[in-house]
Amino acid sequence: MKKGFLASLGIFTLAISAFAASPALAVEDELGNAANNYQLYCSMCHGREGDGKGQLAETLEVPPRNHTDGAYMSKRTDEQLFKTISEGGEATGFNSAMPSHNTILQKEDIRGLVKHLRQLCNCKYAK
Repeated sequence: MKKGFLASLGIFTLAISAFAASPALAVEDELGNAANNYQLYCSMCHGREGDGKGQLAETLEVPPRNHTDGAYMSKRTDEQLFKTISEGGEATGFNSAMPSHNTILQKEDIRGLVKHLRQLCNCKYAK
């Protein structure tokens, strides 16, 4: 009986390990991290839901971008979004109030934020 239990435990452990290493779970983790990063670094201006109505929005000279606006967001490439997050608004012709995040976020984290933005707008880049 002990051998059967140990064999079952071993199979269970392998199954859990395989599931944890699956690409689908990795995407969920990346998007979960991105959602957390968005709340931490972006929501004060862009709002918790990405609608541009964050707590600091009214204090800014230029209103923050509404990331739920699919019509606007679908005109921006992932590269443009990445550069804006990484280097700040001025780097892509936007307002300097949008700070750069390349000193506090890794490239993978910024890529995750781009994916998160695509979820918020429910859109992709359309030429």
